[in-house]
Amino acid sequence: MGWWWIAAAAAAALAYVAAKLMEVLWWRPRRVEEHFARQGIRGPPYRFFIGCVREMVALMVAASAKPMPPPYRSHNVLPRVLAFYHHWKKIYGSTFLIWFGPTPRLAVADPDLIREILLSRAEHFDRYESHPMVRQLEGEGLVSLRGEKWAHHRRVLAPTFHMENLKMLLPFIGKTVVDMAEKWVTMADPASGEVEIDVSEWFQIVTEDAITRTAFGRSYEDGKAVFKLQTQLMAFASEAFRKVFIPGYRYLINHNYCA
Repeated sequence: MGWWWIAAAAAAALAYVAAKLMEVLWWRPRRVEEHFARQGIRGPPYRFFIGCVREMVALMVAASAKPMPPPYRSHNVLPRVLAFYHHWKKIYGSTFLIWFGPTPRLAVADPDLIREILLSRAEHFDRYESHPMVRQLEGEGLVSLRGEKWAHHRRVLAPTFHMENLKMLLPFIGKTVVDMAEKWVTMADPASGEVEIDVSEWFQIVTEDAITRTAFGRSYEDGKAVFKLQTQLMAFASEAFRKVFIPGYRYLINHNYCA
């Protein structure tokens, strides 16, 4: 009699878990799709468990596998850096629904609607749940915080971004740009006066230099070691973000490594 009771309890537990999984991975996404469809908002169809991730990756890989079409001086980089958004916007309009696994996200491009979401209805704007390993590397900042903690940090930082305070930073930022231009002059060929530079690398340097000058009163050269470590952390975070998170898996890895 006891074994039958245990078997029945185990079957009931399995049925409950299966029902919860079906609710999270199928029925709730279907209800969300129907909810937005009634409002005229559609998007690429939800696929069980993976959502739209496979199509997103395929579009991004295809876009980065070939050079940007001419004119090469065009600033329209959207088809390359966000190929999936560019592709689906043409099909579904400026507002559409996409799926990161079973998690829905609403893509919004209308400025008036964005303003209403972030200002008039900010309490309903839920921040994304970052990868646990990424969160460990990034720390607890505005990007990853939620609720009252986010509101507290936002109130503390808000005065810094008032226009009058930002104006006080302009001389530091201007000096950074002037220093960059002077370095280019010293690098130029004496005969032709021309120099070939990697713009992306220099723009990163000038941004980091401006941050260190305005925030810490020091030059980029003084904080180069710190930025180098931050770059390594960003690479680790990016690698972790591309992997599927399985709760507890890192403990198995550590155990095997120690063994």
